[in-house]
Amino acid sequence: MIVVGLVITEKNPAVRLRDGGRIRCPKCAWEPANSDRWCCEPGCGHVWNTFETHCVCPGCSKQWTDTACLRCHEWSAHDDWYVRDDPP
Repeated sequence: MIVVGLVITEKNPAVRLRDGGRIRCPKCAWEPANSDRWCCEPGCGHVWNTFETHCVCPGCSKQWTDTACLRCHEWSAHDDWYVRDDPP
């Protein structure tokens, strides 16, 4: 008997902003999903989505000014991640 299994995973869509803009890495253009997580390190070690709190750790209230890309691992100013789409 042959058993074949298939696992389908679906990545959450990229984070979209209320004003129609989006969030993406200024260095490689990667767009994080709601399920992506960052760690407050050095700091308290709390794990959360930094874009939910505009780079403030919910564990210790540390205000980060830069964010590391989970794809290219480069650091950029947190505010540089927010981009507005040009109107059509």
